[in-house]
Amino acid sequence: MIRPMTQRNCPKCGDSLGPQFARLKMMNCPSCGTSLFVQDDQMRLAGEQGVMHDVPLLFGLGDRVVIGGLTYHPVGHARYSYGRGTWDEFWTTSDTGAGRWISVDEGDVVVQEPLDGGMPAFSTPPALGSAFRCLDGHFTVTEAEEATCVALRGNFPDLLLIGEVHHFINATAADATLLSGEFGPDGARWFLGEWVDPFDVRVDRR
Repeated sequence: MIRPMTQRNCPKCGDSLGPQFARLKMMNCPSCGTSLFVQDDQMRLAGEQGVMHDVPLLFGLGDRVVIGGLTYHPVGHARYSYGRGTWDEFWTTSDTGAGRWISVDEGDVVVQEPLDGGMPAFSTPPALGSAFRCLDGHFTVTEAEEATCVALRGNFPDLLLIGEVHHFINATAADATLLSGEFGPDGARWFLGEWVDPFDVRVDRR
């Protein structure tokens, strides 16, 4: 039996959000631009989006990004401040339908997928330099940062909030595979991927 898709409408302007937003938790209304999130299967106002100051970016929302023969479409842009600077996280869709995060930090680029299983059993961030085993690999924590979400634009698979503080760690395996952990009020989330040479990123501007 095929279940009918729940109709979602913007609580501010009333316009239909369309079926393309069915799997998202946070989005901008395409009609009025209001930031929204899903709670108890209802659309609600998500609050402020912060100020996304103009800085040089490798790519932006709406661009077409090609990495390693795969095409990504950035639909969400979050900026985090860690005191000494900021970095940008882009939620992207692909031609295969899979969602990926692309992080850009001062020229360093990482493509990662969210992990649903095989995640490390840490409730708090492991210390810098500590080693652990995950997904049949051995990882060492090479970076640990505390960062605050300062600006949001677009659509995301999870609810992000301005001013929310997260603890991030990056752990690297011998083959340069990157495992990142994000620790926040709702627990830990993990992401697996690899570093990308920015010169191997092709961008078609919108």
